Amino acid sequence: MRDLVELLFAYRFLGREFLTWLWFRSEAETDGLMRLPETEPVSLAVGDKMMLETSDGEYRETLVLQGSRSEHQEARLGLRQGKLPEEMHLKLTRGRDEWQLTLKATTLEIKGLKSQNTSVQGDDEDQEAFFFDQMYQVEEVSHIIDGLFQEFLQVRLSPAWEQEEMPRIQDWLEV
Repeated sequence: MRDLVELLFAYRFLGREFLTWLWFRSEAETDGLMRLPETEPVSLAVGDKMMLETSDGEYRETLVLQGSRSEHQEARLGLRQGKLPEEMHLKLTRGRDEWQLTLKATTLEIKGLKSQNTSVQGDDEDQEAFFFDQMYQVEEVSHIIDGLFQEFLQVRLSPAWEQEEMPRIQDWLEV
């Protein structure tokens, strides 16, 4: 078990880069529209809660932002100072479906998933239908996050990361 924890922390930079990339793409693309294989396009927006963190060995600094989108400028300043996203509130929209969630960088854990899509109410008579509807929503969001992460890895592991994507991210940070 210790090996797994060590691996998570050794590669946590990847999750933080993923969240930074999602944030960048949500603002750089028209309507935050992301095209994923085997599904219709997903619109991505960064919500009003974000936690940025920097750590150098024993020293750790955390910046928690909550509020309007104007707070994103302060968060960008944090990025320029070396802080990276540890948690980020996201809004995903695909067709008529809409989800809100918090994504944690280290484990890519989905927290606080809320769906606007549920047609089944949680009343006593139909608890089974409500349960399966909720599981379907979790499955859909997991599939979308997996697709976004796969897209990120394809870019991150290609020469285009250094040649194209990083300069675009740097330009975005300066705005």
